Amino acid sequence: MQKKILMIDVKKILILFVCVDILLIASSIYLGDNWLISSQSAFFASLLVTISSFFGYKKMVEKKIASGDIPKEDRDDFEIINDKHDLYANEDLKEVIKEERAKIANFKTTALNLGKSVGGALSIFRVLAYGVLFLSFLYLNQQELLNITAYLVGLAIVPFTALASMFFRK
Repeated sequence: MQKKILMIDVKKILILFVCVDILLIASSIYLGDNWLISSQSAFFASLLVTISSFFGYKKMVEKKIASGDIPKEDRDDFEIINDKHDLYANEDLKEVIKEERAKIANFKTTALNLGKSVGGALSIFRVLAYGVLFLSFLYLNQQELLNITAYLVGLAIVPFTALASMFFRK
């Protein structure tokens, strides 16, 4: 059930990206060919980075759940998101804050968490996606097709669209 809901949300967001890209292409008609090429290469490279990051971290979380590093919760998703430190379940809030600060300050814990999450950050697809982003920039610059404003607009559209989609969800 949860996996089906997640895939529906991903499909809705991808449809939103396509709609925003159509608007970008339409505006590029008036701004010229270099604008279109720069904005589209940046848009697709940014989209590729976003998608590969999403699936890399999703795979990492699924592995942690399967291994038991992340316990399965009996609470619903809304409660987990809004109360990620179990603050409402504990009476002594000051003690909980001290414990959380101690966890954050502990270098060993931080290093272990970094080691566990590096798999999601350095997944092969994510590294390749950043390579595509970098090479597209270099290619456009070398061919004198790069419009830096259009490239930055193309890069920014994906994260802003993802952020906007969070606000307009049902």
